[in-house]
Amino acid sequence: MLWFRNIQIYRLSPDHTLNADGISASLAKRPFFGCGSQDLMTQGWIAPAAHMPEVMAYPFQDAVLVMLKTEEKLLPGSVIKQTADSRVAEIEARENRKVGKREIKELRERVTEELLPRAFTRSRTQRALIDLRNNLVLVESASAGKAEQLLSLLRESLGSLPTRLIQTNTTPQTAMTVWLESADAGVFDLGQDVELRAPGEDGPIARLVKQPLMGEEIQQHLSSGKLVSKMALSWQDRIALQLTEKMELKRVAMLDALQDDFKNADAEDRAALFDSGLALLVGELRTLVPELLEALGGEQVG
Repeated sequence: MLWFRNIQIYRLSPDHTLNADGISASLAKRPFFGCGSQDLMTQGWIAPAAHMPEVMAYPFQDAVLVMLKTEEKLLPGSVIKQTADSRVAEIEARENRKVGKREIKELRERVTEELLPRAFTRSRTQRALIDLRNNLVLVESASAGKAEQLLSLLRESLGSLPTRLIQTNTTPQTAMTVWLESADAGVFDLGQDVELRAPGEDGPIARLVKQPLMGEEIQQHLSSGKLVSKMALSWQDRIALQLTEKMELKRVAMLDALQDDFKNADAEDRAALFDSGLALLVGELRTLVPELLEALGGEQVG
């Protein structure tokens, strides 16, 4: 089913000139190709909808869905080192001399070239929703680093992609701590999982799972100066998620009410099923993200 389990949120500049047809045409110039014999990794765009293989940016209600595919060779450095070390030992024994650093480096490069064609490959896909109406880019990723890799290739493919991280007037860490202290998160309901962290890089961390958030243990952590770094929330009885201090959405899951909407959607074939899933994804995120920003004190301007 079409759903984003983890989301990184970016603001798209309102003066962008992007459109669905232009995005699709640009991405078609950078299609995915599998690794060649000497490639460690390849990346490229593929059609996000199997029933429309020629469309690289699937349009839906002023938004487009794109998909990046990555293939990489599984060639651990330890295997290269072990093979090269074995050859170094053979040379030293045969020629009765010490192999220098430069020669060792060249040997490792030669071993890599020899092993690459025989290495196993691993592939993965990653999607992003570009909301042209609400000027948002939502990247399916659990880490900001992998999201930035997708955005970097997207910028390269489009020529320009004016995005930035969203800053709110209240930081997620401060807001979540207040919500925990007051047991009130506005339009969100508190879950039973929370992570608290003391200030400083080496500060102690407390992780509480499936526990009442108003217990004595929670109050002790708050009294000691710990702040919330991750919190489980639910929204409108439709979506469950974990919000992090970096405003990442993790473990995003449909609750029963939203699952019922999907089951009741009119989807008689593969294309209709895909559109039904995309309609739910776009519709829910177009309401959830603005309400989250509002709960965090609104977005900083400029």
